[in-house]
Amino acid sequence: MRVDKDTKHHINITGGPLAYRYQFEEIYIHYGTENHQGSEHRVHGYAFPAEIQLYGFNAELYRNMTEAQHRAQGVVGVSIMVQIGDTPNPELRVITSSFSKLTYRGSFTPIKHLQLRSLLPDTEHYMTYEGSTTHPGCWETAVWVILNKPIYITKQELYALRKLMQGPEESPKAPLGNNVRPLQPLYHRTVRTNIDFTNKQGKNCPSMYKDMHYKGKT
Repeated sequence: MRVDKDTKHHINITGGPLAYRYQFEEIYIHYGTENHQGSEHRVHGYAFPAEIQLYGFNAELYRNMTEAQHRAQGVVGVSIMVQIGDTPNPELRVITSSFSKLTYRGSFTPIKHLQLRSLLPDTEHYMTYEGSTTHPGCWETAVWVILNKPIYITKQELYALRKLMQGPEESPKAPLGNNVRPLQPLYHRTVRTNIDFTNKQGKNCPSMYKDMHYKGKT
């Protein structure tokens, strides 16, 4: 999914570990045909059923994504893990409701009134590293920010996602699922985080929302 080139209202991605202002440009959704796989990132070896990636280009140094994607500090990727649950993210539902119009390759439908901020999980914690984009090109120019909580999708919405096909209607080929780059070694990259593992919180009142976080392996 790409931002309409004619839009006059741009969304910026800033703060946290980012030294520059990045202009939001694309959304990629990776998912598996089975629940035990689908995310391109893994946390402590655990794969989620799906992963949403928000891509932006460095608007302070470069003019557009084409120029930025193969240049230093050119791209940011914000990774949102997706878990199956009974309290689905409302903004994710805005996206999944369009799947029936996008079953085959070459299909197009506009997605309006998507509030990107509300697509993010309710957390200020993240892990970050400098790596590569995961789609063809795999440029070593990306700053990755992996958010520390997932958002939720229902089984029905995930089923609709798995009905998407690789080819056009006259030759649909195989399902689009398992559109995942194989897991890559760290190659001595440093993974940083703002998670305080020494802070032991007391017991809180039960929440109506599922509380899940990731813990890095040290």
